[in-house]
Amino acid sequence: MLAKSSTRETTEAPKALVEEPQTLVIESRFGTLTINPNATLMFPQGLLGFADYRDFALAELPNGKQPQFKALQCLNDPSLAFLVAPLPSDSSAIDRIDVEEACRSLDIVAEEVAIVLIVTVRRDDEGAHASVNLRAPILIDTNHRVARQYVLPNSKYEIRHKL
Repeated sequence: MLAKSSTRETTEAPKALVEEPQTLVIESRFGTLTINPNATLMFPQGLLGFADYRDFALAELPNGKQPQFKALQCLNDPSLAFLVAPLPSDSSAIDRIDVEEACRSLDIVAEEVAIVLIVTVRRDDEGAHASVNLRAPILIDTNHRVARQYVLPNSKYEIRHKL
């Protein structure tokens, strides 16, 4: 049986089928983070030690604190967040040849990669000491918003490189 089609015309404009993504607000261990939907990242393999967590976002720290760092916030678990330091593209901390090899291995166009380093802060009697993991940087394909933590095969890179 054929359905009857309506011949009645309407003057209403059609409603949008796709809504714009909304800014997220997450109560993180770093405080209240405002997450721009364009800053979300997919980690297909998760991070080392956190393989089950794949949806993250980069966010500014609250109140403009420590502008040289960002929060890498898990979107599925507000208690999971990492302090990260963006690596400037002109930095010599990781040799360009090693970045290019990592990009080839991960199928990322080298000109479209952003790199962040996980920061560790250790406290002792002498104060706080910050270091970054140069050996396992996070490479972000900025075109596709896909990120992967990559262990560099060159052992010259320190796991606890002092800042």
